[in-house]
Amino acid sequence: MADDLYDSRLTEQSNPRTRDIDLASPLEIVDLINDEDRAIPEAVHARREEIARAIEIAVDCFRRGGRLIYVGAGTSGRLGVLDATECPPTFGTPPEMVRGIIAGGHVALVRSQEGAEDRASEGAAAMDDANVGANDFVFGIATSSTTPYVHGALARAKELQAHTGFLCCTEPDVEMRALVDVCVVPLVGPEVVAGSTRMKAGTATKLVLNTITTGAMIRLGKVYGNLMVDLQTMSEKLVDRSQRIVMAITGGSREQAQGLLQRAGGSVKVAIVMGKASLNRELAQLYLDERGGFVRGALELADALNSGPPGEDPFAHYPAEPPGPYSLELVRSAIGNLAERISDAVSGMPDGRLRRRPGDGRWCVKEHIQHLIDCDDVNRGRIASVLKNDEPVIVSRDDEFENQRTLESGARDAEVDALLDNLGDLRSHLLSDLDTVNADDLKRRGKHKVFGVISAYQILRHLVWHDHRHLEAIKRLLSD
Repeated sequence: MADDLYDSRLTEQSNPRTRDIDLASPLEIVDLINDEDRAIPEAVHARREEIARAIEIAVDCFRRGGRLIYVGAGTSGRLGVLDATECPPTFGTPPEMVRGIIAGGHVALVRSQEGAEDRASEGAAAMDDANVGANDFVFGIATSSTTPYVHGALARAKELQAHTGFLCCTEPDVEMRALVDVCVVPLVGPEVVAGSTRMKAGTATKLVLNTITTGAMIRLGKVYGNLMVDLQTMSEKLVDRSQRIVMAITGGSREQAQGLLQRAGGSVKVAIVMGKASLNRELAQLYLDERGGFVRGALELADALNSGPPGEDPFAHYPAEPPGPYSLELVRSAIGNLAERISDAVSGMPDGRLRRRPGDGRWCVKEHIQHLIDCDDVNRGRIASVLKNDEPVIVSRDDEFENQRTLESGARDAEVDALLDNLGDLRSHLLSDLDTVNADDLKRRGKHKVFGVISAYQILRHLVWHDHRHLEAIKRLLSD
């Protein structure tokens, strides 16, 4: 019996090791198939650099708002759709972020549409229907390397300036390698049953696709350690998993994990940062956004801010500009909500608790509020100066003098409502100042006498952290 079946494609050749499989017992069949399957991981590993390149392209496209679009026919198309479908529940991605397109449409997922793969024009039309553009990564899958539908889709995607990739299990022609940005070719050899590419080639395909999407999601911050922290709680199983993940990372009980997740709006990432760094939801979201969505980065930022040595430059931990509109929105919200949060904390408390000092030289609740008022005058002036002047000098605060001034301010004898009204008014004025300020304005810089060059955004960010520190101090005083 000829091994090549008059076909040069590796996936179509006859496998000499299974030539007599029709004579084998069930156990022998299992062993023969398993022996062939052993070679698959090595074939995939041999293409590790190309797979890594595909991950890099996918991440770059995702960060620019683009998509990963798998295109295939038959088993290849179904595996692409399968991998795409698993991304939202596993990684919390929107359904359109990773998409699978199969020749013959949805009906081909459950019923073979063999003729659909022969029409290159329909593959090209699918790219137009999907509004493929320059930010997208179109990844064709054709284990035999010759499927016209996939070729047509990739050619059209290239015309539309999309990034392109190709996965096959037999050597592609020179033209295809030249067409795509990355070509992944795990050579798994002839199938156990000649031409049945749902077997070794299909397994290799699934390994490659799993690696590309999982690798991309890890690089996007959707995994902390080896735990999925952006999963969607769409079932009881996933609700349970999200609670167990929060418990494992924060060290808390299931009840505490449930409470964190509820306050975090169901977001595992936000709940983890809230629990580990003792932050409210707003600040946890801000820390995550400033660290690209990475839980580890957000926790490192919180640790650096809370445990840095005395005198360390506090502004150095913040980005010089808001990473995007969401960060700026969170900063504005945190600034505007401070007076209300303090009001909620002191509500119903007797005046004696609000004026009690925990020790010599340490502030009572009212004095913490007065300190925040004093700081607002300073920070509003700093921000206004940076926004209006080219690199003005930012005067340093004399902490010892300011602390003593707060103790001597008479705030202990003031009405707490009057102090909060004053703080609320100052915050309203600051927010009004920022109404016409955009992200580019907040890049403007001044020169601090101690800490060097700092931007308007860094001043705002430090104000948010400073607010949080004093709000937590107030809560501690009231709970003692």
